[in-house]
Amino acid sequence: MFKKLLYTLTLLSIYLIVISFVNPEKKVNKIVSKVWKGSEYSLSQIDVPDSLQAEIGQLHEVIIDNKTAGYVCYTTAFGCKVGGCAAPSNPNVESYETFDYIVIYDNSLSIIKVDIAEYGGQYGYEICRAKWLQQFVGSTSGFELGGNIDGITGATVSAKYLIDDLNDTGEKIKHLLN
Repeated sequence: MFKKLLYTLTLLSIYLIVISFVNPEKKVNKIVSKVWKGSEYSLSQIDVPDSLQAEIGQLHEVIIDNKTAGYVCYTTAFGCKVGGCAAPSNPNVESYETFDYIVIYDNSLSIIKVDIAEYGGQYGYEICRAKWLQQFVGSTSGFELGGNIDGITGATVSAKYLIDDLNDTGEKIKHLLN
């Protein structure tokens, strides 16, 4: 029993140390500077109501020449089930891994870029491929695995959760900003 507790505390400590080095603002700035290459921009944080905080995460307005150029959202989605992948079913924080991603929208809320910021899982990391993520560009929501979004071998569960999360996040941001 003591060994199991010690093992759990060690893992938790390692996790907290790793998380402390993750800097969402730095990652957001890196992606925004690539999208609006050569432009002087500023980010203005948008207040997200507590009721939407878990779904939307951090939301910023991208301002160039005192005009809204777009929006950037840093948020979290579910990945594979801890210990391996299984078909999605009633996810909860304890049994599923999570990953962070950044989505950049233009000023009409069409996706310009999706980037996986942190993917720590053992399975499903194939969704990090830029070519696969390119499928989301040009829309806000309405994504369907096997429909307008191609599946990806080795990442079925993570792809499903990312697609569902992008659909939900896009709709919630639309309602929040309108």
